[in-house]
Amino acid sequence: MQSVARQPYKVRKAFTPAGAVTGIGSLPLASPSAAVDAVAQYSAEVPFWPQLPQRSDSESAIAQGLGSLADLIEPRSEGYGYQVKAGQIDMVLERLRGSSGALPKENAAGFVAFQEALSSGRFHSAAAVKGQIEGPITLSAFLFHRDKPFLSDSALFAAIAFHVSQMISWQVAKLQAAGLPALLFVDEPALCLEGFPNLTPEGSRLNALTSTLEHVRTLGAYAGLHCCAARPFDRMFEVKPDIFSFDADAGLDLFFSDWHALDFVQQGGIVAYGVVPTRSGLDAADAATIFIRWLKAASAAGHPQKFAQRAMITATCGLGLLEEASIEESFRVAHSVSKLVKTLAGSEASDDLAE
Repeated sequence: MQSVARQPYKVRKAFTPAGAVTGIGSLPLASPSAAVDAVAQYSAEVPFWPQLPQRSDSESAIAQGLGSLADLIEPRSEGYGYQVKAGQIDMVLERLRGSSGALPKENAAGFVAFQEALSSGRFHSAAAVKGQIEGPITLSAFLFHRDKPFLSDSALFAAIAFHVSQMISWQVAKLQAAGLPALLFVDEPALCLEGFPNLTPEGSRLNALTSTLEHVRTLGAYAGLHCCAARPFDRMFEVKPDIFSFDADAGLDLFFSDWHALDFVQQGGIVAYGVVPTRSGLDAADAATIFIRWLKAASAAGHPQKFAQRAMITATCGLGLLEEASIEESFRVAHSVSKLVKTLAGSEASDDLAE
């Protein structure tokens, strides 16, 4: 596999989670300025750049990750994902291996608007700033050549992995310009693919993702892993994220009963609990129910204050495919849960998490 050259670590700015709220990424809006306004209103503590799938198909997470190949690939006529156009595989590999990592403006209008807001000091009260990108496993699972995913060929997978590392370098540099701790979440819903023939060996996939997250750290950012699909926690923690983001609405009890997960927190890991269901019609009563359920599970597993100090609160997944009203509903519930978690975290939450 082509790998990222070893770099000296940059010093990370300290980030104390203690119940902080952030977004997974997508919002159900078409206007970049309106999306940034929503982030400023509802996620001021840890603002994130908004992905806008309702603005254009090219703003979906997969299309953003493959945006630099837009003229060389096309949607598959059957099944999911994209395929390389006939006769273009050599050009695709040349692009990937020479990738600058820049997100094209036409694929990431939310990033452009967010960066402008950061530069103007819009998020002056922020404790950290968050970005996100699709990981190498997922992008390779969604891009096909001759009806086989890039994930089934080690050379094609390596080219995607290098491209992802370049996108991370580009994005982290943009985010760090704000002078705040930078959190970069790698989204890997395909992390736990099973039952598909001819994939690259699982060890190779996990090694590539481990290297990807390590690259985030060398840049002086916090490496997040978001996976809202199946939950074999041993694989997820094997790749050594700094922050683990998952669907805690579905997997909360499994998380608190898994020794890999508990050891992750014990060793200083941060957990972004996706406890707010990604659906419309949430209200204040949901917040109380969610917190009580979280508290019972955390109390059964250990000292709940310690879990609170290492916790972030999010929705289970992005809001991009819901109605616009879901933004306020989801974040109001998240902030209500956050307030209770912050109270539980108490004064000890000032621990320095920087390396």
